[in-house]
Amino acid sequence: MLRVQVWSCLWLAGFMAAGCSKKGDVKDFIPDDDIARKALTTVLDAWKSGKPFPQTDATAPKIDVLESDWQAGKKLTAYEIIGTTTGEDQNKRFTVKITLDGVSAPKDTVYVILGKDPLWVFNEVDYKATSGL
Repeated sequence: MLRVQVWSCLWLAGFMAAGCSKKGDVKDFIPDDDIARKALTTVLDAWKSGKPFPQTDATAPKIDVLESDWQAGKKLTAYEIIGTTTGEDQNKRFTVKITLDGVSAPKDTVYVILGKDPLWVFNEVDYKATSGL
């Protein structure tokens, strides 16, 4: 897990540096709504079907994932995408009601989707931990 977090921190630092290097380039890293939703659905479907972290069936664009519950081996039994928002950083955010095996009540989780190829799907808690926000 530490290796993934270190790699993610390095990737985010490079991503942010690239985004800050030219004024106006931030939009180059913001996926369209439909693409962001499809990436999130692809990730959640892979997790729900029991694929090992972070394997998805996505081929183009590539999807990378940082979801600590999945990485910890927790099983996703159900999910429902409730709504969307865009944060101050302009990244797409989706609120998802997820149900984990062995947990009696579903919980609302926010996912952050950014990038174009690869696309990145982060649990917002993991996103904040790796980006220093």
